[in-house]
Amino acid sequence: MIIRAHSSPNIALIKYWGNRNNEWRLPAADSLSMVLDFPTVRATIEPAEKFSVQSYDHNGIEKPQSETSIKRLQKHWALTKEFLHTIERDEGLPENISIVIHSGVPPAIGIASSAAVFSCLAEAYGALVQSNPLSQKEISILGRLGAGSGARNAWGGYVALENHGEGMGSAYGRQIARETDWLLHDIILVPDQKEKKIGSTEGHAMASTSRLFTERIRQIPRRMQECINALQTKDFEKLRNISEEDALDMHRVMETQNPPLRYLSDATHRIIRDIENLRSSDKLNVLYTMDAGPTVHLICTEDSLTTVEAFAEAQKDCIIFKAKTGGASHLKNI
Repeated sequence: MIIRAHSSPNIALIKYWGNRNNEWRLPAADSLSMVLDFPTVRATIEPAEKFSVQSYDHNGIEKPQSETSIKRLQKHWALTKEFLHTIERDEGLPENISIVIHSGVPPAIGIASSAAVFSCLAEAYGALVQSNPLSQKEISILGRLGAGSGARNAWGGYVALENHGEGMGSAYGRQIARETDWLLHDIILVPDQKEKKIGSTEGHAMASTSRLFTERIRQIPRRMQECINALQTKDFEKLRNISEEDALDMHRVMETQNPPLRYLSDATHRIIRDIENLRSSDKLNVLYTMDAGPTVHLICTEDSLTTVEAFAEAQKDCIIFKAKTGGASHLKNI
């Protein structure tokens, strides 16, 4: 049996940072993101005598896998089997699998590469359960077990990751709005492709060492509700205000952790200043946000897209990705 799946990143509007359970990647607070349509990840899995991984970039060039990366993928497969056992859906699962990943998402720079990979694998693993297919909620849980934000790709459009209790399956996604409800664009500016020295997994585990972490968690319910209201009423100004507030707050938490994580570069801050000046003078509907990396996501409405694209293309030494609101992770027939 060969199973193929497809996924893409998401960009958080209300950020996921910090866990209440690192083993199961149960988040300390809820979060909310926009699923993107690009860049993409494809994964192929099939039963095998021993666990193996091959990974290729967007040009089809094989990328050597670090021991840490392989162990993370092995751990995800083990947790997948554990969760499926708890819901009595593990009958007939193979002991080991081979995984082949083709990813167009640069790793560890703030474009949610892990969310794309693990949500893709979650779809593929779900297809192994043939007698009683998994629900999208259960697929969401499988994605979260590999990368917390991977839970938000089981639906398209705008998806919240919410906590519901304490067990292994107690955090999963909920669709807030479909990709067809409000089309927004994400012009992604990558000023630096160097992989961060401390990844998000390690960063989440240290989040609570920040003196600002408790207050951040206290503010999340308000921000979530404001973000949901903005999406449902298509109020871009409200969406901009709450998303930028939350992104900058997350980075202040990161920078006051032990050890501190300073993901934003001088280029990041320059791009933020310049886009603030541009939108002030041109009355643009554009917001900026940054995940765990120097990359700046410029999310805008259709009427502001041409100006935002021109701004992005004028930036020196930046790689640009152009994406828009996208659909859920899914299986591929070919």
